[in-house]
Amino acid sequence: MKKITASILSLCLLTSGLSSVHAAEKALSISLNGEAIQFNQSPAVVEQGVTFVPVRLLLEKLNVNVKWDKATRTVTGIKDGRSLSLKVGSTNAIANGQAVDLDAAPKQIRNVTYVPLRFVAETAGYQVAWNQTLRQVSLTSKHQSDESQGFLWKVEHKGNTVYLLGSIHYVQEGLYPLRPEIENALKAADYLGVEVDLSKIAPEELQKHILDLGIYKDGTTLKDHISPDTYDKVTALLKANGLPENSFDSFKPWFVQQNILGIIVGNEGYQSEIGIDQYLIDKANQANKPVVSLETIDSQFQTNNNYSDALQEKLLLQTVDPSAPVTLAPNGGIDDLSKMWIEGDDNALNEYTNSSDWDAEYHKALLTDRNVDMAEKIKGYLNSDKKETYIVVLGMLHMLGDQGVVPLLEKEGFTLERK
Repeated sequence: MKKITASILSLCLLTSGLSSVHAAEKALSISLNGEAIQFNQSPAVVEQGVTFVPVRLLLEKLNVNVKWDKATRTVTGIKDGRSLSLKVGSTNAIANGQAVDLDAAPKQIRNVTYVPLRFVAETAGYQVAWNQTLRQVSLTSKHQSDESQGFLWKVEHKGNTVYLLGSIHYVQEGLYPLRPEIENALKAADYLGVEVDLSKIAPEELQKHILDLGIYKDGTTLKDHISPDTYDKVTALLKANGLPENSFDSFKPWFVQQNILGIIVGNEGYQSEIGIDQYLIDKANQANKPVVSLETIDSQFQTNNNYSDALQEKLLLQTVDPSAPVTLAPNGGIDDLSKMWIEGDDNALNEYTNSSDWDAEYHKALLTDRNVDMAEKIKGYLNSDKKETYIVVLGMLHMLGDQGVVPLLEKEGFTLERK
């Protein structure tokens, strides 16, 4: 995904959770640090919940030195001081010098030796994650997140402390844990602040917002509100992803765009379930730490719903056809924004947010207006007499630029320290 410009910002700046349409069951896929592994003529298989893959191809992809003993039908692997040994037909294995019992024994299928994927990958030093919706197994180098920086500031006033973290709502596996300064900020906080805590929103409430704002009630359908060319591109994308071509006929363009974009980035291995804000929400809940929302699901729906008809179609068109001649925001796909977060590049973030390539309506609705409201909430935390500590997590593009939350607080006289 090299070019999804303005459309991707909806997922980077608005909390996800709008999707009401789910794809048909997909074929099993396996990725390594975000790149798909192709097993060609010997595809992975799942038996009783265990994923089996061809051992030689897997170990070579993981840069493990592999040896096969034909007489004993035993495979061994060594990498960076790690080692493993498995025998076809046996649940007894060796992992880094220790005897272990496997959930399922290695086997041969059409003269190819298959082994349990999770055991081999974890023994070789990789994190393993399963996405049921995407039917995707993700393998990630455990050191991949070691140098992730992110965007973190600290501000103190009247005995109160706010850690301000710019986040991305969709990430790939391997980002966690976050660097110690961020993890420790959550531990020190009395409260976690996020845009919207979706875990507190009942399904029926979310459904009500979809019915109120996302669906046409006048008897018209999507094709009555967008060009035939845009509609044809929507139906083609749905068909390509195993969905009925009329899946979104009842919905407004902004809602269709959000759902389709979720499908696209999901196919690229980006997941909201492990987004930075959701990761911190889960940790706060485990620690019985209160989570507060700076916005409401209604305000986020209204932001989208209040876009002009022209802007809604432009966003939808750019999502289904990134090559379309539509300019709404600076060029940059989700890979670029993820890289910006990992590197913690303030200059790049500031330059992106201040770019002259923004559509004025889009910039004002998505950034300016919301930044003012959220800065006011944070100012309230800092001016409180309660002497409390917050970590507030917002989409990273809310942070900098001339009208970002950080400069807005600085204009109010607060001193923010970049961490």
